Amino acid sequence: MALLIDADKALLRLAAEPYDETVVELIRTLPQRRYRPESHDWCIPARREHLRAVCGVIAELEERGINVEISRAADARLTRVDTGRAVLRDGVIQITGPYSQRRLPALRALPERRFDAERKIWTVPLTRAGALAILALADQTDELVITQRARRALQRSATASPPTDRAARADAPSPGRAPRRSPVAHWRHYTAGPVYDNPFRQRLNVPGIGLCVRVRVDPSSRDNVSARRARTGGHPITGDRRGS
Repeated sequence: MALLIDADKALLRLAAEPYDETVVELIRTLPQRRYRPESHDWCIPARREHLRAVCGVIAELEERGINVEISRAADARLTRVDTGRAVLRDGVIQITGPYSQRRLPALRALPERRFDAERKIWTVPLTRAGALAILALADQTDELVITQRARRALQRSATASPPTDRAARADAPSPGRAPRRSPVAHWRHYTAGPVYDNPFRQRLNVPGIGLCVRVRVDPSSRDNVSARRARTGGHPITGDRRGS
């Protein structure tokens, strides 16, 4: 089964070859589509909003493993729309589409995104930060269309507990156990929560993480402060006791 897409002057022509109910049902979701019995195909105006809807149908079929054959003329029309396609595969979001210098900064800003140079696709895990960023990109711009399955998965991830809450629960000491601490100085990256939302903190685009706030954690400095407080019985520097 396959969807054939061709361009005819100011129209796009779509046909299911051979006939397949799944392909036809998706074609019927397109706005202002019209069936032509004489040629056994569907036509749709080649306007920007209609072309973007066709990109959505292509994404749905790609996600289901159904072949889409696009003629050179139709491909030129769809490329000018410059819209990426997000599908759900193997538990991650995969973003494909024509290369776009305009869309590139937005893709690079997605948290924890990866680029597969061989397949020319971006992959984003279903984390809360990644889900919120992809939904915003699709709903607030014309840069991306999302399949129904991918949208449901993104919405579930977006409404999950923030990463900072999970990290706090993981770091909380169990009864009889000391809290986990790294013995060496390290960077802690925040993609959500009060630290990330603080307007006075600089946001960085870290490879493999995306847009985040980076905070330096130095256990030796913390231990030195605690030791000084224990020796002085009060403020780690002045020795003044609280409340005295």
